[in-house]
Amino acid sequence: MIGLSGILFFVAFGVYAVSALLYIARITLRRSSAKNFTLADKLGDWGFWLCTAGVVAQAAGIVFRWVGSGVVPMSNMYEYMSFLGWSVMLFFVLISYWYKLPGLGAFVAPVGVIMIAYASVFPTEVKPLVPVLQSFWLPLHVSTAALGEGAFAVSFGAALMYLLRIRKDGALSAFEEKMLEFIGFSATVLVGFVVVALGSKWTGYQAILTNSGNGAQSLKYTLPPLVGPVGSVAGEGSLFGMDLPLFIAPGWMNGANAGKQFNTLIWAILVGAVIYFILRILVGPLRELGSKAVMGMNAKLLDEVSYRGIAVGFPLFTLGGLVFAMIWAQKAWGAYWSWDPKETWALISWLFYSGYLHMRIVRGWEGRPAAWVSAAGFPLILFTLVGVNLLISGLHSYAAG
Repeated sequence: MIGLSGILFFVAFGVYAVSALLYIARITLRRSSAKNFTLADKLGDWGFWLCTAGVVAQAAGIVFRWVGSGVVPMSNMYEYMSFLGWSVMLFFVLISYWYKLPGLGAFVAPVGVIMIAYASVFPTEVKPLVPVLQSFWLPLHVSTAALGEGAFAVSFGAALMYLLRIRKDGALSAFEEKMLEFIGFSATVLVGFVVVALGSKWTGYQAILTNSGNGAQSLKYTLPPLVGPVGSVAGEGSLFGMDLPLFIAPGWMNGANAGKQFNTLIWAILVGAVIYFILRILVGPLRELGSKAVMGMNAKLLDEVSYRGIAVGFPLFTLGGLVFAMIWAQKAWGAYWSWDPKETWALISWLFYSGYLHMRIVRGWEGRPAAWVSAAGFPLILFTLVGVNLLISGLHSYAAG
């Protein structure tokens, strides 16, 4: 069962990747010439049905892993990020079917692919649950939170498309133009993060550094250690004959693995920057490329889709990220709230989307301001999921392994 689950996971990933490429090809063909519209629409249809097949295959894989292991497959980062990627693709399929907006696939499907590619970085074997995870609140907390975050991802894609669409009408300020380019750069950093994580897994690089700040503990680095733990010295690692680490992790980064996690972040930014500048050389400003891709789309429909994504995702995230999480925390740690870093950032994310809905419903926010808030919300979710694990140690640190 577990072996079959793994096969279905990789089948789904491959199908999603092909689907994303078909959506990108569709939007490119429609931009190039009217005579390509028929072929482009066929590619969009194929992309939709492939994506739907991937959602079904991955759902079956989740069920098989559950049956084969006897525990809900949501207890580690491999299982959680897999489920999150599935949630993104599920909501994309549903919203794409409802609104008949295949162009959305070129912006959302790659997000799901990146999430699942990141999941494959982590160990896939099934391990016995630690005591804190042995609760029926686990699937309630994780599944509803991930489903809400999947809907937020679709909202983000639609909001970004809206901003790129109105950009062609000259509706954005110079500052907003720079922010759109920054979003493009951030996307390449996220890709760089996945590339670095997969590269470290495949190359088998290792460097052992001494962390004297935690009882002379030895830490294994799977990336060249630009950043070392407390007490490490240059020469314990190397890269092209250069002694590493170059510097030590700052003191405010608590936890034995702070240096290693910060090192991963530095590598992600470096690789992402390289990818970004290569793309700039080949295709020019990313915002210009995106604007050409969405030319002619209905801006009001994109704004509506962005709002619907948050309207659906918010109650799910409220239940999973806060209500069920607090009940579980009380049973596991004896307190509903402990200001753990991940709890705090989940609350910040919830307040952020609460503000969006308040301004949308009560104050009538639509269009450009609403799109900017939606576009900023999903990066906040990603920081809560990944950035907090890399930079801050807390009760949820078990999720990093």
